Amino acid sequence: MQASPKILIFSPSAHGGLAEHTFYQGQALEQAGAKVVCLVPPAFLAGRKTSFEKVVCLADHVPAGSSRVMRKIKMAWDIIVCQLVLAIQIVKHRPDLVLLDSYVEYFSPVWVWPHWLLARLAGVKYAANLHDPVRSYVVGPLWWHRLSVRLAYLPLDFVLVHDKLPEPSPVPVGVKTVQVPVGVYDIAGPAHDASVIRHSWGVQAGQKIFLAFGYVRDGKNLDLAVRALASVPEVFLVVAGSVASTNDKPFGFYRDLAGELGVAGRCRFFEGFVADEELGKYFAGTDFVLLTYASSFHSQSGVLNIAARARKPVLASSAPSPLIESVKQFDLGIAVAPDSLAAVQTGMRQLIASPPSPRWQAYEASAAWAVNAHGILNAAGLLPASTATFSEKPVPQK
Repeated sequence: MQASPKILIFSPSAHGGLAEHTFYQGQALEQAGAKVVCLVPPAFLAGRKTSFEKVVCLADHVPAGSSRVMRKIKMAWDIIVCQLVLAIQIVKHRPDLVLLDSYVEYFSPVWVWPHWLLARLAGVKYAANLHDPVRSYVVGPLWWHRLSVRLAYLPLDFVLVHDKLPEPSPVPVGVKTVQVPVGVYDIAGPAHDASVIRHSWGVQAGQKIFLAFGYVRDGKNLDLAVRALASVPEVFLVVAGSVASTNDKPFGFYRDLAGELGVAGRCRFFEGFVADEELGKYFAGTDFVLLTYASSFHSQSGVLNIAARARKPVLASSAPSPLIESVKQFDLGIAVAPDSLAAVQTGMRQLIASPPSPRWQAYEASAAWAVNAHGILNAAGLLPASTATFSEKPVPQK
């Protein structure tokens, strides 16, 4: 390996899946011999200790009041300022590789030019984690969205994907794609007694707990899970996490829905950020994990990799995606059609009646952060050729 290549990770997300992904990816890169410097906001993972250096120079995103217009202006301002801060930090640190926690196209016609100049004139290498290759969420007019998507790719040498891309490829021909896995997440904190937890939640004998964990957003179809309880009386639903944005339905919507359907007694809602030491409690007490994404979801789920560590089978749905492929390939649970109440009900019944026999160890071997890190270093030319072949899987493009 090249002597301690320096990697600058850009991580404006303070919590949630992107921040967790950055944590594990940064740790793995350090363990692979790289020197990692990560740009983060003050609230990054609530101050969790890391093996890599953190530079607190990005602003925590704080919604600006209740006005929809003001929230959008604040979001645009935060994105643009963070991108300018990144450009300054690149000049300061002179990294061998700049790694973005995710590919973001929003407002790229405004902020992309300093990065394009750094890439083209100064030879700075850029890469991005392309968690959502299909950019179906449109901000502004369609012409602006398409321009933003195209321009955001300009500085990038390569993107990291979790599975083969759809055809035609959404990634421009000049940008290399490298397939790497999302690794399994750890569960910190003390061990928990499942029976004690279930009793505290009011779970009755014979009931099976389905856990919906993480950011609560409309695209996770939690309303279908609540509705399914009316026809699957053995199910007890636990929802734990924070609402993703002001555009998503609040916890009150799901509580009210459960009350209207007469299933509130079989639901527990825990709203708010879940601290590291509390994470294990939710997975210890549950039987199955809900990953019922909508048909607009094409990515991998970090919650799947917590469920794998906790050895909890999942009920999953989405568009064709690494999530569904993983569940099917390693028998991690049941995959059903997305956006369907009947499919969720059937999936719940199948899991209860005939739980799968997941191949957890095989999945963990395939979903290794070390493979992720070596794929990055290899693609960036920071590994010698003799060790480059075992981890990188280029995705062919037209």
